[in-house]
Amino acid sequence: MMRSKHYTIEEWDTKPIRKIPSLVDLCVQKAVDNVRYLGDVGETDFHLLERFLPHCTVEQLMHIEDSTEDRDLSPVTDKLWKNFYVLQFGANSTNVVVERMKEKRVSFKWRQLYEAKVKDNEEAQQKSFERIKQLYKKENANAHVDKDIPK
Repeated sequence: MMRSKHYTIEEWDTKPIRKIPSLVDLCVQKAVDNVRYLGDVGETDFHLLERFLPHCTVEQLMHIEDSTEDRDLSPVTDKLWKNFYVLQFGANSTNVVVERMKEKRVSFKWRQLYEAKVKDNEEAQQKSFERIKQLYKKENANAHVDKDIPK
C-alpha cells in the first residue's frame, strides 16, 4: 500500500500554486480573444466592458459603439478615445485640447475630438496634394513653353 507524502507548512509554501480562473475571467478572456467579432454589447456591465474594450483597435471600438443601440458607452470608452488621441496626435496636441476646453469651460467626448482631428488632418493633407498638383501643372506648362521658344 502506497502512502501519500505529507508536506510540512514550509514545504507547502514553496510549491507554486496556480490560480484557477473564474467563469467571469474565462468569459472576459473569450471576449478579448474575439473582440474583432463584437458588435452590439447590449446591457453588458460597465465593469466587464472595462476589461475587454481596451483591447480594441480604433475601428473595432468605433464599430462596437456604433452597433450598440440605446446605450451610451462613453463612461467606459471616453478614456480609450483619449488614449487613441494621444497615440495618434501626441501628448502636446492632447494637452492643448484639454487646456482649450478648460479655458472655454466646455467638454467634448474624446471620440468627437478624435474624429474631428482626423478629418482636419485629412483635409489639410488633401489641400497639400492639390497645391503640389497645381505646382506640377504650372511647372509642366512652363517646361512646354520653354521648349517652344527657339534659342
